[in-house]
Amino acid sequence: MAQAPVKSTIEAPAPRLSYNLNLGASYNSHFGASTYVQPTARYQVTERFRGYASFTYVNTMPQNYAVTTAEGGTIMRRSAGNQQYIVRVGGDYLVSEKLMLSGNVWKDLSAMPKELGAYNNFNYMGRQGADFSATYKFSDKFSVTGAIRYTEGASPYFNPYANSGFGSPFGF
Repeated sequence: MAQAPVKSTIEAPAPRLSYNLNLGASYNSHFGASTYVQPTARYQVTERFRGYASFTYVNTMPQNYAVTTAEGGTIMRRSAGNQQYIVRVGGDYLVSEKLMLSGNVWKDLSAMPKELGAYNNFNYMGRQGADFSATYKFSDKFSVTGAIRYTEGASPYFNPYANSGFGSPFGF
């Protein structure tokens, strides 16, 4: 009686430590141009939990913008370029094959003062916060993610309600 040969496969274990580097650039006619560099290190702690740490450097270039004077004229102003240094530490936990919980805390280490003028909330530095999300995978092609963010400090986005006497309905 002949036996079928036994296949012997030895799979290399997945690396526990991995690295990633993101580079990017953006341009917006309202806020100008910026570039960023973001190295990230990830460590697979267990089969279901992965932790990570990243550092992001953002360089925002100076931008010219027009301001209307009290007399009805227009003057050109130039914003100052700035740099941001953001650190982030977080993790992902695979609850089941369909549900992943993620969270991180972050801190903006930049020491630039709040700029005055038309975009007074845009360049406010010194923020910190936390992000939490849950992703449910219905199939290989469809998933839904819900997230919540807590920040301490001003929003990085322009707030039209900032000096109007009205509070923002969006919490910033």
